[in-house]
Amino acid sequence: MDEPLPIATGTTAVGQVPLAPDAPVARVLVDHPVPHLARAFDYAVPEKLAEAAQPGVRVRVKIAGRLRDGFILERADESDHIGPLAVIERITSPLPVLTPALLELCEAVATRYAGTLPDVLRLAIPPRHARAEKAVLKAIERRQTAQTGGETAGDEPGRDEPGRDEDVPEETPIIDALGEWVIEAGTEVADGDPGAAGSDRARLALTFTPGTTPGLGWITAGLRAARAALARGAAVLWLVPDHREIAVLSAALDAEIARGGQITEYTALHADQSPEQRWAAWLRGLLGDTRLIIGTRAAAFAPLADLGVIICLDDANQNYLDQHAPYPHAREVSLLRSNLEETGLLFASTDRSAEVERLVEIGWLRDISPAAAARRSSSPLVVVPDEERDPYAWQRIPSRAWDIMRAAFKPRDGSAPGPVLVQVPRGGYYPVFACARCQETARCPVCESPLSTQSEVGPFACRTCGYHSETFTCARCRSHQVRSIVRGRTRTVEELEKALPGIEIVESGGDDIPVALDFAPRVVVATTGAEPYAIGGYAAGILLDTLWPGPWMRASDEGVRRRMRAASLVRSRTDGGVVYLGDADETIRGALTTFDPAVTMTRSLADRRELGFPPYRRIVELTGPGTDIDAVLAAVPELTELIRDDDEDGQRVVAAFPIAAGPHIGTRLAETTAARSAKKLPQVRVRIDDPRSL
Repeated sequence: MDEPLPIATGTTAVGQVPLAPDAPVARVLVDHPVPHLARAFDYAVPEKLAEAAQPGVRVRVKIAGRLRDGFILERADESDHIGPLAVIERITSPLPVLTPALLELCEAVATRYAGTLPDVLRLAIPPRHARAEKAVLKAIERRQTAQTGGETAGDEPGRDEPGRDEDVPEETPIIDALGEWVIEAGTEVADGDPGAAGSDRARLALTFTPGTTPGLGWITAGLRAARAALARGAAVLWLVPDHREIAVLSAALDAEIARGGQITEYTALHADQSPEQRWAAWLRGLLGDTRLIIGTRAAAFAPLADLGVIICLDDANQNYLDQHAPYPHAREVSLLRSNLEETGLLFASTDRSAEVERLVEIGWLRDISPAAAARRSSSPLVVVPDEERDPYAWQRIPSRAWDIMRAAFKPRDGSAPGPVLVQVPRGGYYPVFACARCQETARCPVCESPLSTQSEVGPFACRTCGYHSETFTCARCRSHQVRSIVRGRTRTVEELEKALPGIEIVESGGDDIPVALDFAPRVVVATTGAEPYAIGGYAAGILLDTLWPGPWMRASDEGVRRRMRAASLVRSRTDGGVVYLGDADETIRGALTTFDPAVTMTRSLADRRELGFPPYRRIVELTGPGTDIDAVLAAVPELTELIRDDDEDGQRVVAAFPIAAGPHIGTRLAETTAARSAKKLPQVRVRIDDPRSL
């Protein structure tokens, strides 16, 4: 016998609150940390909130007796829920901050990384700041009134120095000078027009060389793309890894604005801003008050109408990987956004990431990097130790390196003197190890090559044969203790001060990292990633020791990236620039001596393609109790287990799956997580495409 159909009795609210006459039901996405509750629920729209409760606005609603934030996804005439609905308590702001385009992007990111939509929205939309919101709205209104009436808008907050934050660093004059130098001296070295990314929505990849603006060729190329996009009325999103690039790019844009060029304003958006600054910057993009946003990974979701081009600097930088669930990477967000909004793309870097090279390989991105002859003339001369001819090549700072430093201070070839960059692996007294008891160098028990490690407690690994161990045992005395035999920044400075009296020595590392320096001859001793920019570029670079970052699949990629970044700060060989490379890794040596990291990456990808490793397959890391991981693997049979080892939370499993199955796998993993949450089962942490998983 068929069951009777339910009788529509109309929507009612708890407490008999008068409801909106039209579309009295709002579907609200509740910001809840529990996966199975992080979804849309139906709420009644009170009559008093009928006009303000529009799709996209932020609201406060009750769920399980507690007030929580949420976003209205849509309004409806009725609900499938049987019984009275809870009402929307209040409207946080009448601004519809969750636009359809942003919602679509966040849904795609949630699927890509097997996360919940509220988790992604938490990363995409900053917390509201009422004072900032009022100030932005008032400024926009005043400007519109002035334009209508032909009056001047007057001084407005944040417009005296476009995009600049309130906390201006002490070195701003030098940074400003650096920005002016980039605008005046910058010329492009590319086998194609970077501007096509802005004018034709082309998708481009560029590995730039020092050229006329060492280390800053990305600004020259990016400006071409930005000008082209702005010229046709489109918006620009420009992503950089950290605050130092924000400072340098801001200075260059200020110089461009002062010259009266195509760029007339910009807004900075990054995590180092105060909540007030960040919300104000985000709103300017949402309300169309800016057409150019620069920022770190926090800006990847920045709302911009008619986005024409996304520019991303150094996409392999680990700063782009968010450490909050669902752990998205800004490069992948940019790729998704480019697809959804049909924007141009420009990936600019001193190196070439595996992901970008695969996209070049399949024709999705077009490589506009300079050809071999142009690369050679616009890059520094790179020399490596010759152990057979130089009896002192084994020294910490070999005689050849000393000669290069002295020549940089007093050049004989007519080139200008300048600062010298000395790159060391880290601050302190690490990281190549020997036995602490007998002083024997730590060597691989399989092939006798030197072992490498990230710390004195391991893990230890061999770059030659792939040996890996969590512990070390000396083959000579059986001790398990190790010590460093390589000196870091502190000892290097002491050595340089004794050998070069009267020469200024500047340290850069830890909490004290200058953004930029002038062209005065000096020695700059910097740890990896802390190399300051220099006006005019460095006359020479001394890259000491080894930079192998640890036992993981992308170790050589990261080593090449770190070395290329430092070498690109040195002048081209036509301007007398020389780099001494102390790294013994053949991959790193090959990339720097040719100054062509794309070719190096192409060779590396051949092996990964054959083995089915990323970027030719995607990977997922599952962490939790072993039996619960097994249950997740059983629920998603398309996953192929690659690695299983013990973890502080139980076990860690790395599994692979085809790229084409990505949306299906992401959806299934998210559904499995929500189902386990509803049953109150132990949670398994899911991380997709974490570079450190393999």
